[in-house]
Amino acid sequence: MSRVRNHPSADPSIQQQRLNGIRIVPLLMIALFAGMGGWGISQLLDPMIMPVRVVSVDGEIKYLNKQGLEQTVVQAVSGNFFTVDLIRIRNQIEQLPWVKSASVRRIWPDTLAVRVDEQVPLAYWGEDAMVSPQGEVFRPKRLPRLQGLVTLSGEEERADRITREYLKMRTLLQTAGLQLKYLRVDARQSWRIETEEGLLLDLGRRDVMPRLSRFVQLYPFLRGQVDAIPERVDLRYTNGFSVYWQANTEQQAQMDSPSSGARIAGK
Repeated sequence: MSRVRNHPSADPSIQQQRLNGIRIVPLLMIALFAGMGGWGISQLLDPMIMPVRVVSVDGEIKYLNKQGLEQTVVQAVSGNFFTVDLIRIRNQIEQLPWVKSASVRRIWPDTLAVRVDEQVPLAYWGEDAMVSPQGEVFRPKRLPRLQGLVTLSGEEERADRITREYLKMRTLLQTAGLQLKYLRVDARQSWRIETEEGLLLDLGRRDVMPRLSRFVQLYPFLRGQVDAIPERVDLRYTNGFSVYWQANTEQQAQMDSPSSGARIAGK
């Protein structure tokens, strides 16, 4: 009779021990790698490891204080190269009065690159601010004294519309040889213009551009009719305007629309 000899490896208990051993090794490796990963992450979070050492500033900067900008970035930096909050830094930069927009990025191994788009001053806004061509009002700590800039005034929430109208008015007045100096929109939304020549134009609240256009068309005729300089023009009429002359005695002339025939009545 043949006998079957059982190999030790066939013992179920021994096989189970081997299986358990095989399982333990990967688990130990996973634990080891996890521990190393945790250690690595803690090192990356350490602000003393890989600190930010350099701040570079790019962009066409004319009015912004570059040293003040760099200081703002340094004060906003918390953490190291990997953990620094770029969005927080950008928001801090964009709170500076002369900054229109900003971007911040990392450059290996220790640099933050800042790019700034500066506000372009189109005009003064009231007594303590400036306004950009897009109608954004901003308040520098010190207003620069810039030649050729007019002053706009009105409710700040309407700055974009006032700016757009100003640009059209400036172009229209230039066709008549007049330079706009001051534009004011009061609380009743009534528009008034002062030119560099000292001429005041009352435009009222409605049909502002059509009224100004009518005045510009008749301005050469107006200057040629009376031997005096117009001082103030009231354009708040449907088909005409009133002119107050700069003379020894006050004069007023009533100008009808061209369709009904121009007429000057001295007073």
